[in-house]
Amino acid sequence: MFTRKKEALVAQAGQALLQQLPVDVTKLQRAARYLEPKRVKRIAIVALGGSAALSLIGSIGHDRIYRAAVAREMKKQLEPIRKQLDELTVQNENLIRQNELLREELAKS
Repeated sequence: MFTRKKEALVAQAGQALLQQLPVDVTKLQRAARYLEPKRVKRIAIVALGGSAALSLIGSIGHDRIYRAAVAREMKKQLEPIRKQLDELTVQNENLIRQNELLREELAKS
């Protein structure tokens, strides 16, 4: 562990280094303030939360685009089947009418 004497020596050495550097001391102090453990934790939580939110938004967007593409493709593939169903429905209605007419003729005779 550091004793007060060692801490004072480290502080003096740091001050000597700061005087030799061509960097503004206030910028270094601000940077050091942001490296405090509580702030680092807050910054990390915000950064991770932001990246998780962006990842989630990206995956939701990708999913919606994929679903839309699949829906368009299914619609194209089902179009001939729908036409065929409409034709068969019309044929079925015609056959039902013919069946009713035949039953009426049989009932008359």
